[in-house]
Amino acid sequence: MRTPVTRERVIAAAADLVDSKGADALVLSQLAETLDVRQSALYKHVDGVDDVHHQLSLLARNLLAEQLRAAAVGLSRDDAVMALADAWRAFVRVHPGLYAITDRYPTAPHPDLVSAVGEVVDVINKVIAGYGLSPDDSEQAAWSLRSALHGFCILESVEGQPAGTDPDRVYRRLVELLCAGIARMSIPAPVIVG
Repeated sequence: MRTPVTRERVIAAAADLVDSKGADALVLSQLAETLDVRQSALYKHVDGVDDVHHQLSLLARNLLAEQLRAAAVGLSRDDAVMALADAWRAFVRVHPGLYAITDRYPTAPHPDLVSAVGEVVDVINKVIAGYGLSPDDSEQAAWSLRSALHGFCILESVEGQPAGTDPDRVYRRLVELLCAGIARMSIPAPVIVG
């Protein structure tokens, strides 16, 4: 007896497909073949490839936020940043295609995606809060941390590091530099009496 196709199965199969074959492999004909159904059968469950991209983008962000939150619980300052960074990198390694979809599908016109991005940002902000920064510095530190981790993980996933580079060493140094920079932002500037 064949397992019935549901929207959840379609999205799960799409996630597996992009993680195993890359984001470019997401075409409905390939997805239908994976599920052993006709392509036309997919339209009972999704509104086309854009709908699948949307759902995968939502899934990726929700899973990432969940993983980041779990990693940073009970930790503070550098330990929390390191745990968050390790969780981010691990997520991209396990879900390279799913993560790549987040760059391909815009969030702005979709409240559910904006909310999912907000969850990721919320975790980062909570980690940064341990440094006691001003609101402006905290926002800048969070964006810097997110940008650095995203950039490193994208480069690593496409093997964009120079030949002979030890990615683990570069990664560790990057996170150490981020921690040092964020900690430095928390030190009050000296008052100059003139």
